[in-house]
Amino acid sequence: MLGATLGLGLALLALYLVRAIRTYYSLSHFGGHWVAGWSRLWLLRTQGSGEMNKRFTEVNRKYGEFPIGEGVETKSTIFRFAVWVSPTPRSASLTLVHRADETQAPRLGLRRPCLSHPMAELFRRMSAVRSPFTRGRWYTALKLHPDRDNITSYVDEHKHAAIRTRMAPGYSGKENVHLEADVDEQLLKFLDLVSSKYVAQPEQDIFRTVDLSQVTSYFTLDVISKVAFGQTFGFLDNDEDPFGYLANLAQMLPAIIVFGVYTELTNIMKLPAVKAALPKSSDKRGLGRVMGFARDRVQERFGPKAIRRQDMLDEFIKRGLTQEELESETLTQITAGSDSTASALRMTLHFISTSPPILERLLAEARAGIEAGKISRPIIQDVEARQLPYLQACIKEGLRIYPPVTGLMAKMVPEGGAMIDVDGVEKFAPGRTQIGWNSWGMMHDPVVFGADAEIYRPERWLVRDESEKERGRVARMNETVTLCFGYGRFGCLGRGVATMELNKAVVETLLRFNLQSCNLAKPFNEKVVGFYVHTDMDFVVTERSSGDQSALVRLEGDKVDAGALAGAYEE
Repeated sequence: MLGATLGLGLALLALYLVRAIRTYYSLSHFGGHWVAGWSRLWLLRTQGSGEMNKRFTEVNRKYGEFPIGEGVETKSTIFRFAVWVSPTPRSASLTLVHRADETQAPRLGLRRPCLSHPMAELFRRMSAVRSPFTRGRWYTALKLHPDRDNITSYVDEHKHAAIRTRMAPGYSGKENVHLEADVDEQLLKFLDLVSSKYVAQPEQDIFRTVDLSQVTSYFTLDVISKVAFGQTFGFLDNDEDPFGYLANLAQMLPAIIVFGVYTELTNIMKLPAVKAALPKSSDKRGLGRVMGFARDRVQERFGPKAIRRQDMLDEFIKRGLTQEELESETLTQITAGSDSTASALRMTLHFISTSPPILERLLAEARAGIEAGKISRPIIQDVEARQLPYLQACIKEGLRIYPPVTGLMAKMVPEGGAMIDVDGVEKFAPGRTQIGWNSWGMMHDPVVFGADAEIYRPERWLVRDESEKERGRVARMNETVTLCFGYGRFGCLGRGVATMELNKAVVETLLRFNLQSCNLAKPFNEKVVGFYVHTDMDFVVTERSSGDQSALVRLEGDKVDAGALAGAYEE
C-alpha cells in the first residue's frame, strides 16, 4: 500500500514537472523574472506591495520587452506568468499573460508578459468590437455581489455584450435631462462645504486644513448616487462617510487582488459559510450598507407605486434590466464610478496647485472666458469647459501622470494563438494566454510623451505649430491617454459623466480657492491596490480675493433649485 502511494505521488510529481516545463517553454521566448515563471507568489507580492504601478514599471525597464516566468499547477488550470519590457526607454509598459491549457481543463497556473509602446495599439486591437480576444479570468475578481455578476465581472462575451448594450443609453445622458444639473448641484455643495468649514483665515489666526482625499471622494460618491438614483448618499451634507463605506472598501481591495491572482478562489464565495461572512444588504455599515441603499432605490422603481424619474435607473429599466440585475449593476456603478474619478480629481488639483505657473495660466484662461461671457456662472457648462485648451491639457495631463486605474484588465488570446510584434520581431502567444497592461508604464512612456514624461506639464498637449508631425505627436498622445477609460467593447460607459465632473470641478475649485499643501515633502499617503487609496492629503484653503467671487452663488441650506440654476445659465 505504501509503495503504491509513493508510486502515485512520484507519478503526479513527474506529471507536474513535465507540464510545468512545457508551459514554461511555450512562452519562454518572451523572457522574464525566473521566480515568476514557477509561482504566482511573485505576482501576488508585487500587487500586494501597495505600489504595484511602480514595481511593474521597474520590471519593465529591467527585463526587456517580454520577461516571462513559469506558472504553478493545481487541479484547475495551468497559468504561466511573465512580464515584458524593453531595455530601451521606449518599452515602459507591462503586459500580463496567463496560459490555460485547454486540454487539461480545469487546471491553474500563471504567466504574464509585458508590452510597451506597441502595447497601446495591441490594447486597442484586443478591445476592438470585432476582435477575437476576450476577457480573461482576471475580471472574475470584480464580482461584488456573491450571487450575481456585473458588467465588469462578466467573462462570457455574449452576456457582457448584452448587458452593455442595454446599459449604454443610460450613461449617454441623452434621456437624462437632469444629468448636468445634478452634477452642478453636488459641485456647489462640495464648494460650499469647503468654504463654510475649511477655509483658513490667517489674518484672524484661524487655521484649518482639509483632507482633499476625503472630500473629493464625498463629491464623486454623491454625484454618482444622484445621477443614478435621484438621491444622494449624504456624504457632502454630513461631511462624513455615513455608511463607513470608504474604510470598508479599502479593507476589501487587497482581497480582490488575491482573487485576481488566484482566480480559482472566487469559487469559495459560493460556499454558505463564506457567503454568510460577505457584505449583505442588511448590514448597517460598510459595503453592505451601500448594497442596501442601492437595493432600496431599485425597489422604489418597481411595483404598483413605482417612482419615475428621468435618470440612469429609469433608462436601465426601459431597456429591460430586471430588479436583480439592477441591484448588482448599481453597486458596480457606485464603486467603479466614484473612486477613479475622485483619484483623478484630487491628483489633478494637487499637481496644479503645487505648480504656480500652471495655476496662473489656467486661471488666466478661465477669467478671460468669464469676462468674454463664454463661461456660465455659477458653474461652467460641460460644453464650455471642452473649449478651454489649457484646462483640457491640465485634465489630460492629470489622467496621464496618475492613470486612475492600475488593474491588469487582462484579455485572453483566442484559440489557435496570436502573433505579437515585439520591437519588429513577431512572437507567438498560445491560445488562452491572458495579456494585461501596465497603465502607469504606458502613460509614462517617453517615446509617446517626451523625455520629461515623469513631470506634470500640461503644455505638452498644446499644438506648437500646424505641421503634420506636430499634429501627429499630439494625436498619438490623445490616443494613448484615452485608454485610461478602456477602449471599444470594453470602454468605460461612465466616461462622459467622469469627464464632466473633472471639467467642472477642477476649474471651479481653483477659481474660488487657493490650495496649499501642508507637507510638500510627503503630500499624502498612498496605497495602490488597483485603484489609489489616498489618505492625509491635507491642504490649507484660503478664498481668492479676485473678482471671480462676485460671479459665484453660495448654497442656501442643503438644496439647489435646478430651475434657478438653469435660469442663471440663461442669464
